[in-house]
Amino acid sequence: MSATVTGEGRLGLVCLEPLGPLTLNEDHAKKVSETIMSQAKDVQCEPIRWNPTNLLYLFKDNEAYLDLGKAFSNGQLDEVMGFKVVKIEPAMFVNPPKCLVEVETAAGQGEDLQGALLHVIAPFSGAFPFLTVREANSTDNGAATSNNREDGPPAKNRRTEDVVPPISLTLSFPGNMQSRATQVNERLASSWRRVNFPDQTETDPAFYVDERGRLPAIGVATGAPAAGVKLSVFVQDEAKFAEMAGFYAKVLGTDAMERVTKEGQSKVSMFPLSPRAEFYVIRQPALNLRTASNLTLYFQVSGFTLPGRRVGDDHMELTDPEGNKVVLFTVGK
Repeated sequence: MSATVTGEGRLGLVCLEPLGPLTLNEDHAKKVSETIMSQAKDVQCEPIRWNPTNLLYLFKDNEAYLDLGKAFSNGQLDEVMGFKVVKIEPAMFVNPPKCLVEVETAAGQGEDLQGALLHVIAPFSGAFPFLTVREANSTDNGAATSNNREDGPPAKNRRTEDVVPPISLTLSFPGNMQSRATQVNERLASSWRRVNFPDQTETDPAFYVDERGRLPAIGVATGAPAAGVKLSVFVQDEAKFAEMAGFYAKVLGTDAMERVTKEGQSKVSMFPLSPRAEFYVIRQPALNLRTASNLTLYFQVSGFTLPGRRVGDDHMELTDPEGNKVVLFTVGK
């Protein structure tokens, strides 16, 4: 596929469904793309990206995009190298943040879950790229179950009753946004459960967890110098804290700012992502963590330097030392 394409045109996403036990790899993606262009004669377009279920095309103009749509409507793309084209839709490139959390949910539940999240986060920001929802489909391995309960029991011998997912997002509000912080707190309190971290003080963020166990924890911090977002992964095994911090240092390509707080009990490694975003690796003793295989941390990187499984031109899957799912992705330039 093309690494760089310049010029005028229109982007379109061709969505595929396998007709048998097939998945796209790079060579197969090229053959599928060539077959689509052969069967949809005279359509002027060029494939530029792929993943296991989609092909991204750059069309010469809007008319070329509509021409492929006509070929699809006429049934010319019902069988393409073992795949069926099931949908063609417009696409656009966006500038994603350096880190975000993806929530996988069962088919048919994504819209409701997205709406619930937007309701909670809207007072903080109308556009929030740090948390996305993806519906599982029938071809996903380990697709989300219908009730999306926690995937594993909390660790034994913990001292807190509240069960917390291993990933959280904290919304930081400056002084001139306190009324908005109050709105977010009220909306979370009405449908989420407030949890207390060990040794929590009145100045620490208020944290909430989704009662149905589908989402990362959300924290609300007030009195911040500026509005911002903190994404965190909690470490369960104290012996793995250094390994976890080292892993994310390699992912982000930068050293962490480390500190030990509260008389040596809590350990924190902080990685700056942007002027308004930070990523934290946190070891909080006595925190009752659960596993959550429907949560994935995404990191934008300049290249793939860690071992993992390629799932497209620009994505790689791997896991951190405690088994949390991580996806690295690059953005075409």
